[in-house]
Amino acid sequence: MPEHEKESFDPLFSHPLEPVSGLTVSDLNRYLAAVQTIGDIKQVDGELSEGLYHGDAITGLKKLPDNSIDLIITKPPEYPKGTNLPSGGRMTLQDYYAWNESWLKEAFRILKNTGSIYLFCGWRLSGMYHGLLSNQFKVQTRITWKNRRASQSSEQYRNEIGDIWFAAKTNSFLFRDENKSDKSGTNLWPEIFSDEMDEPIPGALHEKMLKTNSFKLNWVLDPFMGKGASGTAAKTLGRRFIGIDLDKDRVVLAMKKIDQT
Repeated sequence: MPEHEKESFDPLFSHPLEPVSGLTVSDLNRYLAAVQTIGDIKQVDGELSEGLYHGDAITGLKKLPDNSIDLIITKPPEYPKGTNLPSGGRMTLQDYYAWNESWLKEAFRILKNTGSIYLFCGWRLSGMYHGLLSNQFKVQTRITWKNRRASQSSEQYRNEIGDIWFAAKTNSFLFRDENKSDKSGTNLWPEIFSDEMDEPIPGALHEKMLKTNSFKLNWVLDPFMGKGASGTAAKTLGRRFIGIDLDKDRVVLAMKKIDQT
């Protein structure tokens, strides 16, 4: 039989008891049936409900009421998927700009007047996000942190930094500078980094942001939640959290991770 006609017998999964890396069959039995969709986002007696939701970020954001969220921490995908995308073909730079413009418009709407946003990005897209945020938000600073897993390196230089844009809805935003002695007000954060393959953004970053820009029981949102690092930090520090992600596997992983916190 010619080489190209040979049937492949590669295993479907690297481990027979882990259909998705990090999830066992027992995990799926426990969490999969409990997955909520963005259609489940609602208010009860005028109050939001905490939760992790599977679905499109922009559609989910539109279900949240005005002036309801205290802090947004998120890393937008570089190759987004979902229902709020141009139909047909690969997304152009103009399409990507318009998509980011759409979700940031909703993010601005749902933030309280004292609310703020931390947006993670790589250096190639950093200028675009600065411009987009400046259209509505009050941009405060660009934070640099040591991201040893950063991509977008060139042949000449290996990139080891990440950008975080910090912006507020108004100039009356919540900011708790409790550690002036260790220069917590600086926008250079080289002391926090991660080499973990499954967690590109370390929890210490999320915790620092939460401590600086929120109080206990404040509402924290991550519309591109991933595996739930922001939600884990929010639970640890006693904040109320809403997370959205289009990938159901990641939602289940986040449920497991936060449940075990």
